[in-house]
Amino acid sequence: LLSINNNINYFGKSEQLDSIEIIPILIKKNNSYLALYGLGAIRDERLNRMWNKKNIKFVRPSEEQGRDNFFNIFVLHQNRDYGRGRKNCVHESMIPEWMDLVIWGNEHECKPNLAESLVGTFRIYQPGSSIATSYSETESSLCPKHMGIVEIRSDKK
Repeated sequence: LLSINNNINYFGKSEQLDSIEIIPILIKKNNSYLALYGLGAIRDERLNRMWNKKNIKFVRPSEEQGRDNFFNIFVLHQNRDYGRGRKNCVHESMIPEWMDLVIWGNEHECKPNLAESLVGTFRIYQPGSSIATSYSETESSLCPKHMGIVEIRSDKK
């Protein structure tokens, strides 16, 4: 009800069915600059088709805004490539190389440490589900839940 009345704006929501333009939320504090990109859940096959047709566009800050000073974070709620097939996930190679950090939602397993991407240009944080949602080993007490804090400072990238 709150969303229908536009009282809540879902971060990363897409209205288009055939193309997506991902516009960041730009945050500046003192000498720290953050560009926060979001992509909500979209059916994997449709999203994969759009990506392959080059119909996903990331809008970067302009040169006048200081494009190179921004720390770029991409938050997405999609399946990660864990042998799900070519069309049933987002592959790390699809994410722009200039991204600094990807926070990968939708995966249930909590991986609390930053991991280098397979393409080697950004790091990945996978927080996992906040509560157990299925009967699987990754949701059991063998894989405890964690939380993370991202600190962005102008002297570190």
